[in-house]
Amino acid sequence: MLLFLKSITNDYKRIFFWYCILTTVLIISVVLLLNLVSDKTAYFIVARVHTAIEFPLLVYIFSLTYQNKKIKKLSRFAIIPFFILCIYDYIFSTVPSIAYKPLLTECIFFILAIIYFFFEKMKQEAEESFFQTFIFWFAVAFLINFSGNFLLFVYSETSIKNADFKVNYTIIYSAVTILKNLLLCVAATMKDTPVKKNRNNFPDNLEPPIYNKGRLTND
Repeated sequence: MLLFLKSITNDYKRIFFWYCILTTVLIISVVLLLNLVSDKTAYFIVARVHTAIEFPLLVYIFSLTYQNKKIKKLSRFAIIPFFILCIYDYIFSTVPSIAYKPLLTECIFFILAIIYFFFEKMKQEAEESFFQTFIFWFAVAFLINFSGNFLLFVYSETSIKNADFKVNYTIIYSAVTILKNLLLCVAATMKDTPVKKNRNNFPDNLEPPIYNKGRLTND
């Protein structure tokens, strides 16, 4: 993301930049903990912290795109119950583990949020192609990420001890993550959200016939 620092011109990209920085710091922390500490408790805590940070940042980015004010407020309000769920899951977890319930909740929430995002965009017109904007590729990247990992998280809690499942989990999760990151790199190079067309605009020197009806009659 540092390579695209000059292209950060709107709130979407600014928040995305901080998301990348925080994710990088947490990933480095996880790698260090796995190699330096035999106890994996700290690793699981860092993974839970990442989930708790990722959710509000992504919620805020998508909320900036919503035209419906009720949906915008509702999506941001969802941060509070999600935090409560994260804390509850951590406190009542019998052994140190990945936060599967918060991860599943996050997947379901953002799959629905991104589908609604595309639904709103389909109803809008723009002077520039929507496919050439940052937010389009950003949404596609995370839709693939959450859709691809959803079933993994569903079966992980009960099947993670199975050796074959571990191998399949690693392959699928890695493939989805790599694809997501590639699409996010594409997103970072894209321009801002396109300007909407105004269907009621007419040339300054040309009024519609309906406006000229009275004038034509008088002449």
